[in-house]
Amino acid sequence: MLPPFTLFDLDDTLFDHARASRIALEVVHASHATDLDFDEFAAEHARVLEIYHARFLTGELTLDEARAARMTELFAIFEKSIDSAAALDISAAYRREHQGNRALVSGARELLEALRGKSRMGIITNNSVAEQIEKLRALDIAHFFEVIVISEDVGVTKPDARIFEIALERLGAAAHDAVMIGDSFINDVQGASRAGIAPVWLNRVHAETQDKTPALAGLVEHKGPESHASARVLKNKLITIATLDPLTATLAAIENAYLSQRHNYASADSRDYVHAQDNTHKENNNAGMETLAT
Repeated sequence: MLPPFTLFDLDDTLFDHARASRIALEVVHASHATDLDFDEFAAEHARVLEIYHARFLTGELTLDEARAARMTELFAIFEKSIDSAAALDISAAYRREHQGNRALVSGARELLEALRGKSRMGIITNNSVAEQIEKLRALDIAHFFEVIVISEDVGVTKPDARIFEIALERLGAAAHDAVMIGDSFINDVQGASRAGIAPVWLNRVHAETQDKTPALAGLVEHKGPESHASARVLKNKLITIATLDPLTATLAAIENAYLSQRHNYASADSRDYVHAQDNTHKENNNAGMETLAT
């Protein structure tokens, strides 16, 4: 049984950011850093990208400022000094290549097609409105979704439970009727869980590192949990997939997450009912004792 509502992260869940970023970084490396080991260059880029993206999300930097500052710091790590003009040029070249190599994660379109008409869908994503809407149009997937919740627009970012609640409100959905699919353990899995939504963790680290370079692993590895001890927030056993294909396996994961959530919700309702009956019984007994005492 599919959930009535299915929510998705965008970057590295539907949109293959890791692939586009790797290709763009190869161009930057070939033009400005051929003397550096590419794997190390890519790993450091992945690290500083997260730092400056976070500074953009908090409003500390504009998107263009974050992009230029990211390149400045990246080259400084390898003791290469670039001025602000060069940083802007390099970040612009990176962006052109990134935009020119946008593609869906393997299996994403097939999954959306399979869910259409069976589960109402939404996106919850951290980034600027212009950036994410442009991606959705380029990937031609916006029409699959009833709601698209973008952090810049609503003023709250994942993993804050409020951004998930906004998506539920706009869909008219209850948390226990929804499943969230995302690649970030902290932002998507923990965030959804705190909002009462069953998560499916798309842990692409395992899949992407099979027979591939450490550079590509570095592009996605930072999104994993620091410690699985943090999974205490999860109510159910965490359902994890490494890819979106084969389709049957992904649909089964979504169904399992939903059914587990329904089971727990029904159990909670049952416990609440029993607790209410116990309280009523105690009140009746107390009322009888009071009657006898008068």
